[in-house]
Amino acid sequence: MADMYDPKEPEEREIFHSQRSAEKYSGLPRRLRSLTGCLTQAPLLLMLLLISLGLFMLLLTTLVQVFRIGQSLRRDTDHQESYSLVVFREQMHSDLQEVHQQLTWMNATMAGLCRPCPWDWTFFQGSCYMFSKTQSTWKASVSACEDMRAQLVIINNTEEQKFLKSWDAKNNKRAWIGLSDQNNEGSWKWVDDTPLRLSFWKEGEPNNIGDEDCVELNGDGWNDSICNADYFWICEKPSSPCPGL
Repeated sequence: MADMYDPKEPEEREIFHSQRSAEKYSGLPRRLRSLTGCLTQAPLLLMLLLISLGLFMLLLTTLVQVFRIGQSLRRDTDHQESYSLVVFREQMHSDLQEVHQQLTWMNATMAGLCRPCPWDWTFFQGSCYMFSKTQSTWKASVSACEDMRAQLVIINNTEEQKFLKSWDAKNNKRAWIGLSDQNNEGSWKWVDDTPLRLSFWKEGEPNNIGDEDCVELNGDGWNDSICNADYFWICEKPSSPCPGL
């Protein structure tokens, strides 16, 4: 059956094509509006970026300033500590000088008061001598000297013999010295057990008359005598200089 002509069909096609065209071009303004919106928001984003960058630079500048201030304070502190140390050293040096002056003055004062020997002893050639005021046997004289941390005198040289001889001549006193041959007849030894090497015997001495085993200082020389006889005695000990002098 032949198709019948419908007068509405061309009109419907035209309407359809119009709708398609409208749909096709209706999306263009929407895209334009979206692009326009993005372009409108761009200055705002740029402004936010610039503000953030400015805040970062401000923070960085602040940190640099804080660091510089810290360095300056540290230098000031170091300088102050260095100055304090210099002042402390100068004060210590001054105090030490004052102490040294006081010690010098004290040493000079002590030098005037100090004696190398006790008050009742006599100094000669680095030794101290005590001349007794009482008489005792030779053995008792040895003990008396030991009680005073000394020994019955040992004569080592001519000068010492002359010194003791002058005392004997002045006081006219016979005195024991630290020499004997009690342990072995004829073998003379000092109280420190050293053998006799230098002697100052009087003429004809020693003669060992009556078992004479101990030696006395008598006039210008030595004489052997009975050890139980009572004579004065002479003690000897090293001198003791004042400490620090």
